[in-house]
Amino acid sequence: MNGKYGALIPTGRLLDGKPRTILFDATKCIGCRQCVHACKDWNDHPRTTIYEMSATNWITMEPPLLEGLSPLWARNSCMHCDYPMCAAVCPVEAITKYEEGPVVINQEVCIGCEYCIYACPWGVISKDDLTHKASKCTMCSDRVSEDKKPFCVQACPVDALDFGLQEGVSAKARKRAEEVSGHLYGDKEGGGTQVIYVLKEKKEAYGIRTVRPEKYPKHKIPLPLMLKDLFTLRCGLAGKARALYLAIIHPGRLIYRYWPWRKAEST
Repeated sequence: MNGKYGALIPTGRLLDGKPRTILFDATKCIGCRQCVHACKDWNDHPRTTIYEMSATNWITMEPPLLEGLSPLWARNSCMHCDYPMCAAVCPVEAITKYEEGPVVINQEVCIGCEYCIYACPWGVISKDDLTHKASKCTMCSDRVSEDKKPFCVQACPVDALDFGLQEGVSAKARKRAEEVSGHLYGDKEGGGTQVIYVLKEKKEAYGIRTVRPEKYPKHKIPLPLMLKDLFTLRCGLAGKARALYLAIIHPGRLIYRYWPWRKAEST
């Protein structure tokens, strides 16, 4: 995988190195939010704040209505990008793209700089008010490492969620989209993701975001915030030292972070 990303993104392996994909079939979803609660239960999060993203709520169902009050439902959570922008901008290598698919934030390494929050085109990363660190869906990387399905997939009562090796799931998604005369979402957005939706209607009808197909799109980290981090100890001395060391050994990352209009592949 390092050949794919160069030095821009930290990579790792959980199990066998075979990429996996989550399939969300919006034509089957009934908006019951069993996946939302399953995610909370597996990660020991309180069963609160189910209508908006937070450090303890990694999945929302859109629109944010009570069950049964919408004819269409869409899932909103980390898309586990093939080219994760959040990992590309992290100054301390707290975010790893695993070969099996998951993009995971290491809570012990995260310094709470918020760069990933601003960089994520789907807006699904939150900052924990207690730890001041970034938080999001992990694709149940702990379960994937044991060759198990993410807990949200296992909990879905209507088989609107599926999980498996990328090639097989992608083929199943394309076939299903043809059957319902619908289309896919997530297969091209942001350079491709490892969460694919089958939609019957246009994405606007589901309230999900429009994300262009380019790999590593221009991020939206405020320049004043980055300049502040260059000249202050906002995220702590240890974080500053680690960021400085990694900037020295991987200078190409600075290009994408401070000049995001430059082609990331050239780094």
